[in-house]
Amino acid sequence: MSRPPGGPLKFILGPVVLTISARLLGGVAYCQADVNNNVLLEFQGKETEPEFDWHILWEFVKPQLFALLGAVVLAFGAAILNIQIPLMLGDLVNIVARYMREHTGNYMREMRGPALKLLGLYGLQGLLTTGYIILLSRVGERVAADMRKTLFQSLLRQDVAFFDANKTGMLVNRLTADIQEFKSSFKLVVSQGLRSVTQTVGCFVSLYVISPKLTGMTVVILPCLVGAGALIGSFLRRLSRLAQEQVSKATGVADEALGNVRTVKAFAMEEREMQLYAWEVDKSCEMNESLGSRIAVFQGMSNIVLNCIVLGTIFAGGSLMAGDEMSPGDLMSFLVASQTVLSQSLESPEEVMFHAFPWIQVLN
Repeated sequence: MSRPPGGPLKFILGPVVLTISARLLGGVAYCQADVNNNVLLEFQGKETEPEFDWHILWEFVKPQLFALLGAVVLAFGAAILNIQIPLMLGDLVNIVARYMREHTGNYMREMRGPALKLLGLYGLQGLLTTGYIILLSRVGERVAADMRKTLFQSLLRQDVAFFDANKTGMLVNRLTADIQEFKSSFKLVVSQGLRSVTQTVGCFVSLYVISPKLTGMTVVILPCLVGAGALIGSFLRRLSRLAQEQVSKATGVADEALGNVRTVKAFAMEEREMQLYAWEVDKSCEMNESLGSRIAVFQGMSNIVLNCIVLGTIFAGGSLMAGDEMSPGDLMSFLVASQTVLSQSLESPEEVMFHAFPWIQVLN
């Protein structure tokens, strides 16, 4: 039986004709680089600050309003006592200085009254501090628990596309680290914020009563220090927020790899995932080291400034003492009160609570 002519030629020319026709009539598919979140590329877009909604915060705080008001009253009382303590210390120093100068009178009898009064103030201050810390702890824990429940319910109501766009580790970090930071910041604002305002105003009044001249010098210097501290503090808070977000990214990479470990092993992607996680961790380490260095410089500069102010106060107060315009006790009271004002002013605790509120976007 003979083969038809041209049989082998058909098997050769057929694929060639099909390939040329596809090239001429159809589109060409090209392999492109993978640009998803598995590639070591930094996000170049400008991140927007989450908008803080006071109404949402009020809904969480309202059930704990009476306990919060009690904590505020106790914190206010502790702040008032902190204003009186420097004045009592000044009275004690005056008694000691007078006895050293004149060696007359009964030292123990003169010291007993002011010392017992000062001990009473110390004890009452300790009780008030214990009370408002207990109440604040109760309020903070209950508000944080309600936030976690609400946030978890909100996450469960999200579409599947939401979980495709956000890594599980970052969402878990919102439930844990971010709310924990809010709880700590909330306590700090209520306690130290109120105390700072009350003590700053009260101590300024005390300083003016003790020595108007030294108070005038303090008023000139203090705004410059507070302005510089607020500017540097804003920069440090921004770095702290970026460092925290980088930690969340590293956590998300680890959670994604461990949660899909079968897929990772099936495609032999262990080295790839280790490189991704190592890169995120190294970047987080670098950012936190940079933040720590800047905080150290800021703290060192603050200590130098505060010590220089103490030295200047002693120098100026000594000259007033030489002219019989101040007593040793007044200088002691002025030093303690001025240090309270400066320390409270440089802390600015009312701004701490705005470190991180990414969960507000989810709750909305």
